Amino acid sequence: MKAFDCVACGRKVEVGSAHPACRHTCGDAQCQSVYQKQYSTQIDRYNQRNRIEQLQQQGIDMVTCAVCNQRFEMIGYNHLKIHGLTVDEYKILYPNLPRCNSRIKQQRGREALKRSHYLNYSGKAPDRELYEFLTGSLLGDASLEKYPNKLNARYAEGAGNQKYLEWKYKFISQYFSCSFNERISCPHTKTGKQYQGWWLRSRVHPILTEIHSQWYDPKKIIPKKFISEYLTEFALTIWFCDDGCSTVGTRFYPMAFSDDEVEFLVDLLKSRFNLHGSILKNKKNQSLINLDANSRRKFRKITSKFSIPGMEYKLEF
Repeated sequence: MKAFDCVACGRKVEVGSAHPACRHTCGDAQCQSVYQKQYSTQIDRYNQRNRIEQLQQQGIDMVTCAVCNQRFEMIGYNHLKIHGLTVDEYKILYPNLPRCNSRIKQQRGREALKRSHYLNYSGKAPDRELYEFLTGSLLGDASLEKYPNKLNARYAEGAGNQKYLEWKYKFISQYFSCSFNERISCPHTKTGKQYQGWWLRSRVHPILTEIHSQWYDPKKIIPKKFISEYLTEFALTIWFCDDGCSTVGTRFYPMAFSDDEVEFLVDLLKSRFNLHGSILKNKKNQSLINLDANSRRKFRKITSKFSIPGMEYKLEF
């Protein structure tokens, strides 16, 4: 191996003094970081060129950058920053030149149609039963997802109990356009095993955005006014199906919430359903609610009013 110049700082590196894992830099951590970034960029550009060539061979049209004459499916931020330009600046300089090919435009059109699907979805108008369902589900495993760059929120939940999640899918599909898909998990880091599960997601909707604003700040919280209004026997049963256990006593596991919020739930169970529960702690100091023997019998009378597929093992205690 001959002496070489570090690609980052330019310092001459003599034979034998180079880092064994990197023969392009002087071994300094900052120089290695610069090199890795440059190398990754080169690989990305190489893969991009190959992909463009393959698409052109398939007859897919491309757009050409007015600055460097390279061809792309879309001229975006990552490429324009090489020229020291933003997308808006490029549009001002070249107002009549397209930035996207026909395929990208079609994809965007389909995505826009999906995003606006709630406008013409012929579902039921939101009613009290929906809010009760959401109360039980959000106290449990469900979430409302709202990304910073999105206007509206959507309902999302994943689980391994296919029948139960299918029942939820059928219920919420009465109100919102939804998808229900099987998923296989990534291999476990230690065992390598993969697990089967199902995902339920709705389309974004303004109603869900309004509810999201009450349940998140920014993480999930207990909206006391909302829950006080909609925690009915139906909502309570769904909460138990999501986050309850009947094998060792009758317990709820509201571990995502603060101690004060859990105390509020305990008080509400007592005042509304005459269910008496004590707050216990697990090894991680997370709170759970344990019903006493008399309340367990009362709660069984409540859950017996509802038939929920996939939850027979949990509700028949």
